[in-house]
Amino acid sequence: MTFEQMAAEPIAAAGVLGESDTPRTMDEQAFHACYRRTAGPLRAYVVRVMGGMTHADDIVQETYLRLLRVERPTDDPSAQRALLMRIASNLMIDHWRRTRHDRNVEPVDRGANDPDVALRLDMARVFSTLRPEQRQLVWLAYVEGADHKEIGAALGVGERSVRVLLHRAKKKLAGLLRDAGFRSSARDRHGDT
Repeated sequence: MTFEQMAAEPIAAAGVLGESDTPRTMDEQAFHACYRRTAGPLRAYVVRVMGGMTHADDIVQETYLRLLRVERPTDDPSAQRALLMRIASNLMIDHWRRTRHDRNVEPVDRGANDPDVALRLDMARVFSTLRPEQRQLVWLAYVEGADHKEIGAALGVGERSVRVLLHRAKKKLAGLLRDAGFRSSARDRHGDT
């Protein structure tokens, strides 16, 4: 079943509710609203953190299936988003544990001649060299705009730990960017190397 088919399928038909069960999970309308709000950002997060699309769709689909199994999930959109990020983060960690020996990143298509596309591809290549856990932290903080408390909830670590781990991840990314020839605009203005 494709991801889009799952989103369009009635929840009862997906096997979440038995015929005599009362709705203990998200109803179909609430699921569709949640899916429309969160599918794009969730998929982008998983693709970037995983370093490619090979397993991303499976993880995103499993994330939504697990959301459907949560008893009485909250109606609060920000809480739903945090829950989805937490589920996806746990699924990615489980995947890395199972495939620890094979963490190869998909090759990046370098066929574009557009300088903006080339810069994005270079940034994606540098980003993919971070450890997966560091990619999670950086993505949630700077792309999703999550605060330390939200990141901690999504990754299952304390807020103070997020500060330390995020600092380390930013320092590592800065070093990788310097090694790849990227310089900050402040350094460029002052002629520093």
